[in-house]
Formats: sequence, C-alpha cells, structure tokens
Amino acid sequence: MTKNILFLTFLFFTSSSSAQTDYKEYYFQIGAEKEVKVYKYIDKNDSDKTEYWRVTADPEAQTLRTESYNSDFRLYNIFEEVFKPHGAELSRYVDFFKNNRGENVEAKGAISDNDVYKWQDETTYQYSVEYKHPMYGYEKFTKSRTKQKVQSITVNGTDYPALKFLDEYEIRSLETNQFINFYQYAYYAKGVGMVKYERHLPNGTTVELELAGILTDKAFEKLMEKALSKK
Repeated sequence: MTKNILFLTFLFFTSSSSAQTDYKEYYFQIGAEKEVKVYKYIDKNDSDKTEYWRVTADPEAQTLRTESYNSDFRLYNIFEEVFKPHGAELSRYVDFFKNNRGENVEAKGAISDNDVYKWQDETTYQYSVEYKHPMYGYEKFTKSRTKQKVQSITVNGTDYPALKFLDEYEIRSLETNQFINFYQYAYYAKGVGMVKYERHLPNGTTVELELAGILTDKAFEKLMEKALSKK
C-alpha cells in the first residue's frame, strides 16, 4: 500500500511539472542564424516620441543584445542577455547619459540579480544593477516582474495573443538613499516579443509605447543616417 502511494505521488508531481506552461515563445526569439531586427515603438499619446530597439540574436552564443535609441537616434542603453534552460539572464548593462556639455557618457552597470524573463516561473523575479550617474552619483536600478495572464491585444490594427506582465521599478540613490518608484504593464506577443508597454510614471503621466513596425538593420542605418545628416 505504501509503495503504491509513493508511486502515485511520484506520478502526480512528474505530470504536474511536465504540464507547466512554457512562455518562452512569447519572448524575443533566437533563430537558426544570427539576425538583427530593429523594433520601432511609438508612444500612443505622443507620436513625436519614438524608440528603436536594435536586437541582435546569436544562436551560437544563445544571446540577445539590445541597443536602444531614442527619437533623436541617441543610444541610451545596451542590454545583453544569455538564454539559459530556465530563462533569459542579464549579462551586461550599460546606460548612456547626457552630461552638462551634451556629451553621451557611458555608465556601466554592476549586475547583482539577473533574472530578466523566466520561461515557466509564476513567481516574482528581478534584476538589479548599480552604476554611477554623471550628475547624481551612484544609483541602484531594480526591475521586478510578475506574470499576469495571457490575453488578446490589438496594437496598431494587429491582433496578438499576448502575455501580460506587471513590471515594478525602483531607482535608488546609494548616496542619499532617496528613491523613486514606478510601474508598467508589458505585453509580449507569441513569436514577436514585446509589442506594448503602458508605463505609469511618478509625475502622473502615462507612456504607452506600441510596436509600429520591425525594420531590417540596413533600413535602420539608412533612416538614422538621413536623420543625423539634417542636424
């Protein structure tokens, strides 16, 4: 009798584990060959605010490298991840800030927590980095993520099955211990990656960044070259 109970218990936990939903297909994908895609996002509430995320997927190294540019084509962040059996882990983080002279200053982040996106985890997880801001000194940036639900979402006329997350942010001064908090809802579409976030800032404003298109790297280079030549 005891052996039968133990055997049934083993079967229950094995089947429960194998039946756990895998959400990897909702994240940015790594294909069979090295590829660069540039995701163009536009703020639904302010069409002048555009972001370009240049995502390089490397299947040999199992890495993603995202270079983020604002509407002026200024590089403001480099974010590198490694795909592991349980999820995507942060491996490199660099912010770029404008100093008093208008120069783009690099601030390399020291990573502590490194969980960016877990394939199956239903709990809250996070990544944290520390860096030196050129004007405000040493800061710690933490982003925690909790899966909400799978739902349908329409972005710029396209319907997507999407996975919704609650992302919570904290930026804390390591010198004064002052901090700010804000949060967002992020939506990841199956086979695409992030298609929208709805960010609620401390000043009461809301940024709704939505996917407007995916460019080739060559098309992005031409667009950036044309824009910068006019300055």
